[in-house]
Order: sequence, then structure tokens, then C-alpha cells
Amino acid sequence: MHKLPGFGDDYHFSLLPFWGNHCLVDFMLANFGLSRDVDVTIVLDESARAASLALSTRWKRQMARVHLLEGGLEELVRLVDATGAEQVVLASLSSVSILEPAALLATAADASAQLVKISVMRTPIEMYCAGRAHLCKLLLAAAGRAPGKRKLRECLFEQALHSGIDLIEDLPGELLFQNDLMDYYTNNLWVISHCGGEGFQSVLARLPALADKGAESHITEKGSIRNSWLASGVEVEGAVEDSIIFPNVVIKRNTLISRSVVLNGNRIGAGAEIHNTLILPFTAEVSRSAPNIGDNCAIGARTSSMKNSDFPGQIRDGISVIGTNVDLPSGFRAEAATYVAPGVPPSVLRRAKVLRKGSSALVDNAAPGPGRVVEAGNAR
Repeated sequence: MHKLPGFGDDYHFSLLPFWGNHCLVDFMLANFGLSRDVDVTIVLDESARAASLALSTRWKRQMARVHLLEGGLEELVRLVDATGAEQVVLASLSSVSILEPAALLATAADASAQLVKISVMRTPIEMYCAGRAHLCKLLLAAAGRAPGKRKLRECLFEQALHSGIDLIEDLPGELLFQNDLMDYYTNNLWVISHCGGEGFQSVLARLPALADKGAESHITEKGSIRNSWLASGVEVEGAVEDSIIFPNVVIKRNTLISRSVVLNGNRIGAGAEIHNTLILPFTAEVSRSAPNIGDNCAIGARTSSMKNSDFPGQIRDGISVIGTNVDLPSGFRAEAATYVAPGVPPSVLRRAKVLRKGSSALVDNAAPGPGRVVEAGNAR
């Protein structure tokens, strides 16, 4: 998966929220049918210790082992070989697809001495099937060619597996998200109008039961919800319309949120107005009462077809994107199709005051200072 705007380099997509209380790894597990006959190991880079802990306690019953890989492809070969399984499926935890488990397991059983790449709706995804012996041979050969210590993902999915494909097999199912922020935005908003439908409920029934269902959501006397969907632990004092709000979000008084996707942990200050916006998770450990989207902020526009000038393929149709752990100062205004990257200090945004439509606030690693504001491709 290509790097998506909005996420820091250390973000682990296995825990990216999707459909409220769930996340990407839940959907991947569901594709195997949650059967005890299928042995699943979640392999993470050695730097992902926090994600490893979160995954090890996520489900009501343990669905998979979690392994921190320190020895690169050579260690992965030893791990695969030690399973003793005749067939192996390797998949990236960076997309959301809904597959029929029987079709996936049948494809794996038929792979044997071939490396089969899976596609859904005629779109290839990062999922591969092979016999154990054949897969170990491919990975060992790739390990011998890998120069130095490179990230496992790059060595595995972008090189070793990609270069060894014998066949692409299209499986029945649906692809909901892969490397496209606007797909992520629209397929989460989809829940609002389909949460009572049979299709949505049948998928939910396949997802693993969570160990912690979260706190009840609370709407104050002056708060209001219209045509929206709330996950667990949400507190609403303002107004929410045509939006999906993820766990543990706080929305203060006199705030209006419309047609937006607000992910876990964000705290929206009083008097804010947010339209057509995707706000990515806020995971920093700070006081729940202190807003990271400041009082009286204005983000997005009710109607726009604008594209972002820096990421036109990813941020389009007038949708604004606020990156992970972003802290917007009170009174800041971001117009349609704007983007605020992770790591941009509030002081930079406070000086700018307004982010004009289609522009971005980025961290500039090539220049002195902590950040810059880009307007239609021109830094200032």
C-alpha cells in the first residue's frame, strides 16, 4: 500500500478503525471464518510493541497469536515452516475486504506449488496463497537478495511476493477500502443508511467478539443526533447530522458536525462547525476535557467539488482531511478540500489562521522550522 496522507510513519494500520468499534484486523480475521481449525499469526515489526499489546487483549477469545518479528525475512521463513501447515495465506493488514471464507480456503488448498495473488472485484489485494514449502523457498531466495536491514513490508509485499506471482485469482466478495481515503470516507458513511440492513448485520455477525464493548454513548439534553451513527463512549453536547462518530469522541456544546467521519479519541471544542470532513484518530494521552479541535474552529464546506492541490487523487470532492493526532488552535478555519498533516504544530496554524480551499498544512523536513502552510502548491 502506498503511503496515505494523514498518517504518521509509525501508524499501524491493523488497528485503523472501520465501521465504528471495529478495525482492519477484525475484517481480515473474519475472512478466515473464525474457525479454530485455521491457525492465524499476526506478524508485526519489532517497533510495534504498543500495537502488539492492543491486539493481544482485543478479542473476547484469543483469535490469533501476535508475533513481533526481529529477524526479517529469515525469521518469517522459520515462523512459516514451524507451523507445519500444508497451505499458507499471507495477507497485509492494510485494507478491508469481505470474502467468503470457503472460497479463500479452497484457493489456498489448490495453490500448492504456485503463488496465487487474490483479487476482489477484479482489484488485486495484498493477499497471497501458496504451499508451505514453495512459499519458504521464495522467501529464502528473497532474503538472500534483500540489501541490509529493510522494512519487512517492503521486502515481503513489494518485492518477494510480487515478483513470484504465478496466478491471480478473483474471489467473490467486496472490497471496501484499499489505499484510497475517499473510499474510506464513503464506506464508513455507508453505515448510516445501511446499519439496519441484512447485509450490514450479516458482516457484523462474522466479526470477532470484542473483549471490551466500550462505554455507553451519552447525548446531553441540548445535544441532538439526526441520521447519524454513534459508536461506544461518545459524548455529544452539540448537533450531529448525517455523520458517523467513532469511539470515545467528545463533541462540545454549540458545535455542528455534518456529513463527516470523526475517528476515535477526537475532542471537538465548543462552537465548532465541521462539514464533509474526515478526522483521523487522536491517540495522544492528554486530558479528555481539552479539545484537540479547538473552540470555534470551522472545517470544510457544505458543498464543493474541489480537489486538494497536493494530494488530488486522495483528497477530492471537497472533502477535508485532518491527520492523526492533529491539534487545531481555537478559531482556526480550514476550507473545502484542505489537509492538515500529522505533526504540524498549533503555532504554525495559529499564525496562518486560515487554510484556503485546496491547500495543505505540511511538515517541511527539508527546511528549517517545524512546518509550513501550502496554498495551492505555493509555500508561505
